Amino acid sequence: MTDWDVVVVGAGPAGTAAAIELARQGASVLLLDRTRFPRWKVCGACLSPGALSLLGALGLEGLPARLGAVPLARLVLSSRAGTVRVPLDGSMAISRAALDLALVHATEHAGVAFWPGARAVLGPPERDLRVLRVVRDGVEVDVAARVVIDATGLGRGLDEDGRETSAAAPRARVGIGAELDEPAYPVSRGDLHMVVGRAGYVGLVRVEGGALNVAAAVDPGALRTATPQEVANGVLAEAGRPALAHAAHHGWRGTPSLMRAAGDVGGERLFRLGDAAGYAEPFTGEGICWALGDGHSAATLAARAVEGWHGDLLVEWRTYRRERRRSSERLCRALAGALRRPWMVDAAVASLRIAPTLAGPFVRRAGRAPEPLAALPV
Repeated sequence: MTDWDVVVVGAGPAGTAAAIELARQGASVLLLDRTRFPRWKVCGACLSPGALSLLGALGLEGLPARLGAVPLARLVLSSRAGTVRVPLDGSMAISRAALDLALVHATEHAGVAFWPGARAVLGPPERDLRVLRVVRDGVEVDVAARVVIDATGLGRGLDEDGRETSAAAPRARVGIGAELDEPAYPVSRGDLHMVVGRAGYVGLVRVEGGALNVAAAVDPGALRTATPQEVANGVLAEAGRPALAHAAHHGWRGTPSLMRAAGDVGGERLFRLGDAAGYAEPFTGEGICWALGDGHSAATLAARAVEGWHGDLLVEWRTYRRERRRSSERLCRALAGALRRPWMVDAAVASLRIAPTLAGPFVRRAGRAPEPLAALPV
């Protein structure tokens, strides 16, 4: 058995943010992920101003620029009613393959031990520890930690009895996406396109290197009779946009349900954060921002838990997650509801074509970082 102050399971933005911050505070940290890096995953590939500020708080303020992230100048919203262009200020586009690999490297630079290709099963509390059974390269080992952080993302989460840790909301959409070699497709570098149709909406943006990142939220029923690319092309066709024709560098892939009710956010010596504790359909990069914010705030409580566990820590985490959902996710939940009603989108596009500045307050509000743990009532 190997002992650590903290074991973080999941090396996405939430897990790596927690690992970096804990290592900076002097904790011994082991980071696990079941995949190997670099990896590609379905994501809108956008860093909001809030996400960029949280990277700065981790000491990584120049990271996106070093990776070649593309500054975003405009949101281009299209529907059957036409197209409107809304200014964006302070957002950037970066592929998750590049971002996640760089974040893992940052954890290692901070002194975190990283085990890729490792699958973990959570065991019950044992005295002042939590034990995980970890299988890596065919070798099984027990790992003990004073605190475990579950940052495993959408899906079942890290749970000792295999239950899902959050439940799909009724009528929840699923994500589909790909990265395409489409140099002639009419999406300019620096523009974030959102195309809305009856089956869902499709986001398109150029990432570093010029590839076209495509991420969509669609009704699951549409995928029963069509491929992901056909569903995406159907949404694009409704708004008069050309079809995606070229083969994918990465994808097409799918995700579990995107709208997930708040689940159990932890237990004894366990904090669950990021998408593993519930999720709302994002708008223009909020998912990564929420994950980084969760990681930063969870590290504060985990560092205290290393010194000695008490139940009030979990109460504080539940309060943080509840307030974060109320304050940061409410707008995105409302926008996701509106995007299910094409007539509302058509009316919004028609209005914004007359006065595009009306969208400014919504875009700025959606792009903010969530309030840190210390700023919320406990």
